[in-house]
Amino acid sequence: MGRFDSLLVFARVAVLGSFAAAARDLGMSPAMVGNHIRNIETWFGGPLLLRTTRRQSLTDLGQLVLTRVHELLDGMSQLDAMAERPERLAGVLRITAPTAIGRYHVGPAARAFSALHPDVNVELRLSDSIEDMVKEGLDLAIRNGPTPGNEASLIVRVIARQTLVLVASPAYLERAGEPMIVYDLMRHRTVRYSRYGRPRSWLFHTGSDIVQIDPPAGFMADHIETLLDAARDGSGIARLPSWLVAAAISDGSLRLVLPAQPPLVFDTYLVRPAATALSARVTAAADYLAAALARSIAIIEPDPI
Repeated sequence: MGRFDSLLVFARVAVLGSFAAAARDLGMSPAMVGNHIRNIETWFGGPLLLRTTRRQSLTDLGQLVLTRVHELLDGMSQLDAMAERPERLAGVLRITAPTAIGRYHVGPAARAFSALHPDVNVELRLSDSIEDMVKEGLDLAIRNGPTPGNEASLIVRVIARQTLVLVASPAYLERAGEPMIVYDLMRHRTVRYSRYGRPRSWLFHTGSDIVQIDPPAGFMADHIETLLDAARDGSGIARLPSWLVAAAISDGSLRLVLPAQPPLVFDTYLVRPAATALSARVTAAADYLAAALARSIAIIEPDPI
């Protein structure tokens, strides 16, 4: 029983949370999974997993070992990718992205990548919900803001930086007046992104501090293109990505509100499962998407994956 194979089994148990799930995923018996775990625990001289009747969790030693295993698997995957010829790229590539950024940025980039590699079949899923990449068999994900969940199971890199700006229609501002400072927003109707009936608070930089406000929400939705439509129709002041509102500002259907206020900046991430083998197909797609989105959203230097 080789140590490398046992490390692979350990990584799957850590990500999936149980011997049974790892056994199903790897096509082996739970007893064999247990043998692999005992093999590496003997090697490291201590327990790597805390076992309960329902789930396994990592010990401190197990967390350190898992980090090194991910580095090892990543290095091996990159070597495998280097050994493959680019013209042999083929197979299914599953990508998930938020709806708006997926439509305007990820979709065009994925189509262009598919045109360059016609043997690669791209499946793009657009959803504002965070999917479990391992369970859903996803190769790559584009995510906005912090990445929730088990960070140990993901490899994350920043590929772009977005800015959120305040906008409203000229008709709304003529009717309701224009705010002069951040706290004036409390007297306005706003168009707000919401989940499960609760709008997200708005954060602002004021000098060296960050303030949080919750102005009245006149219209809420969990879809930012719907919020864009509402702002154009005069429903209130909205806070939306600068790339989404650029055309509306250019044609005059929206105006910037509090233009001197520093915009809120947040990162856009490219994510992949750490324990999944990194094929040449996924490597090439990750690099292509990172470069394409950095150009189309807001250019920063991409980090290596």
